[in-house]
Amino acid sequence: MKQSEEPVFGLLAGYRVVMVGLSVAAPFAGELYAENGADVIWVENPSVVDSVRNSVHSGAWQQDRRNMRSLAMNYMRDEGYEAFLKLIERTDVLLEASVGGRYERIGLTDELLWEHNPRLVIVHISGFGQTGVPEYVNRASFDPIAQAFGCTMHMNGLPEQPSVPAMCFPADYTSAFYGFGVSCAALLKCAKTGKGESIDVAQFETMIRTQSNYPTDFLRYGVDYVKEGTHSRICAIYGTYGCGDGEEIYILFLGSGAVRRGLGIIGLEYGTDLFPDGSSLIPLGTPAADAAERAFAEFIGTRSAMEVEEIFASNGVPCSRVMTYADAVKNPHYQARKVFVDWMAVDGKTKVSGVKIVPELKNYPGQIWRGAPDIGMDNEDVLGEIGVPPEVIQRMYAEGKLSKHEYFEMGA
Repeated sequence: MKQSEEPVFGLLAGYRVVMVGLSVAAPFAGELYAENGADVIWVENPSVVDSVRNSVHSGAWQQDRRNMRSLAMNYMRDEGYEAFLKLIERTDVLLEASVGGRYERIGLTDELLWEHNPRLVIVHISGFGQTGVPEYVNRASFDPIAQAFGCTMHMNGLPEQPSVPAMCFPADYTSAFYGFGVSCAALLKCAKTGKGESIDVAQFETMIRTQSNYPTDFLRYGVDYVKEGTHSRICAIYGTYGCGDGEEIYILFLGSGAVRRGLGIIGLEYGTDLFPDGSSLIPLGTPAADAAERAFAEFIGTRSAMEVEEIFASNGVPCSRVMTYADAVKNPHYQARKVFVDWMAVDGKTKVSGVKIVPELKNYPGQIWRGAPDIGMDNEDVLGEIGVPPEVIQRMYAEGKLSKHEYFEMGA
């Protein structure tokens, strides 16, 4: 598909983004651009399939590559290298995810890219960053590695049990949000100055930056994080509980209003010596905590999770069932907000179902106008737009520097 044939919509219509990356982080940053109207060109390896395409059901790339165009081209040498630089000359944002320093090593330094396009905003996403101790910069990484090095993994799991990675891919998605948000800010600055920017997103840093007060508590007071597991280490009635039907809820008696209303529901009186006025939580290890936990266990033990959720949530106490996908599909609020949507795959015959564009916008809403592209399906259109002659394109195919084939399901 040619850029001129794409629909015009959203906050980012008119911008062009080139995305080079596997798996989740850079592609999801590109997806945020694509869902909001930018022309996003996914540069794929012509000989090695993106790992997300190898998923048995192909859900990841169908969800996080929609609205994109695919250019399956070896951009690191010869005609592909020259074509990549021509493409950069007409690009607003380059999103790339790789081992730190890789673009310098292959000769695509920020400075060279800016020679071809001084307005270019460059986002480098890597596990350990572009600078620092070389042995770390050069390390390979995926989401769990960033969680482990970024002090997130030791916070997850049950007390006295092995640490586990948090799901689903918080290092990847957080890095994508940082890359998208800061690059949008860089575009605003560029509109005033005409000067691009280079953004160094180290995944482990996004992990440690999003840990609230805990790094500060350690640095100031030497207080380390202790795993909570399923329940708070500080407050009673704060955590995951099984109800009478075997289903789970998560609830927080936190805040004076919630404590007061919650105690009333389970038959305990607020404003007493046990639960004084103004109490915003019920401290663990106290007679009050013991009494509250006993009364709460009795209350939920004879009720379903749905009943418990309705009773507490309708009275202003934060509470939710622990939802599964099957629950979500049937839930009236999910349905009212149309969280799950369908769109057509690029074969024009296959329906794909997934999650809508988030967040919702009132004046310049996003669109899903195209399914995730087949490998290299836009090669001729993208290269033709930057002036690569047809005979050069054919020679690149013959030499394996370009590729194209259908790819809907693994093995298809």
